[in-house]
Amino acid sequence: MRVMMGLGAVAASVLLATGGAAAAQAVHEGAGAEMPMTCEDGEAHITGASNRIAVQGPCRLLVIEGASNIVTVDLTADAAIRVRGAGNRVTWRAPGNAGPRISSAGAGNVIRRMR
Repeated sequence: MRVMMGLGAVAASVLLATGGAAAAQAVHEGAGAEMPMTCEDGEAHITGASNRIAVQGPCRLLVIEGASNIVTVDLTADAAIRVRGAGNRVTWRAPGNAGPRISSAGAGNVIRRMR
């Protein structure tokens, strides 16, 4: 019982520290999907292979783990993109001249601004 009350206090502290609302998080795990995702100023996590996903945001963080995913994403001005795997293609757009912090590990990943 004390553990549950302690966890509730921690959760309440986190909510207070973040302004009372948790960031939205969209998650997709799988292969071969073609779909939209909604990020809403939160995070999008994609794990798998050969997915074609359009992430509507804006997103603060996009994380891709896998191979041969094709992803388009709308970002916030202070966003980050993290890609781990091979052959992933990410096309992003952000407001004005803003650009995301980009981290890419693996062969053949392409991450570029939408034209």
